[in-house]
Amino acid sequence: MAMASKGPRTAVMARIPDEVHAILQDRRRRSETAMPVSQMVSDILALYVHRPDLAVNLKEWDQE
Repeated sequence: MAMASKGPRTAVMARIPDEVHAILQDRRRRSETAMPVSQMVSDILALYVHRPDLAVNLKEWDQE
């Protein structure tokens, strides 16, 4: 089954510390919605710049 379009997107590659990646993986596993880490990061960035309308899975950002 094909996924619905998420609209125009630009690919961004970032090298992040292993410790940060481990935290993201852990939070992704504990989230209510199964999603790839890249989608989670995209949603966090959308929320960070105050554009919750562009977040696909996350509707709020737990800034522990």
